Amino acid sequence: MDRYRSDPKEVYVSRNSPRKDKRYELWGWILFVISALFFIVSSIRAGDVVSLLGGVFFLLACVVFLASNSDVHKG
Repeated sequence: MDRYRSDPKEVYVSRNSPRKDKRYELWGWILFVISALFFIVSSIRAGDVVSLLGGVFFLLACVVFLASNSDVHKG
């Protein structure tokens, strides 16, 4: 009968406010975008087309993710 009883699970509760957590998340994505830009510049300087395409797609993915999670689009 005890097999149907669920054990209590630990839940992570941030000590920061949701606004502060969002700010950390935003800074992380800004750093990803900066990294993608450096990767693109490096691949242009090296003449590596495959790396350039990878950097461009990574940058676009970061922008799409940022746009989908922005407060502007939430209703």
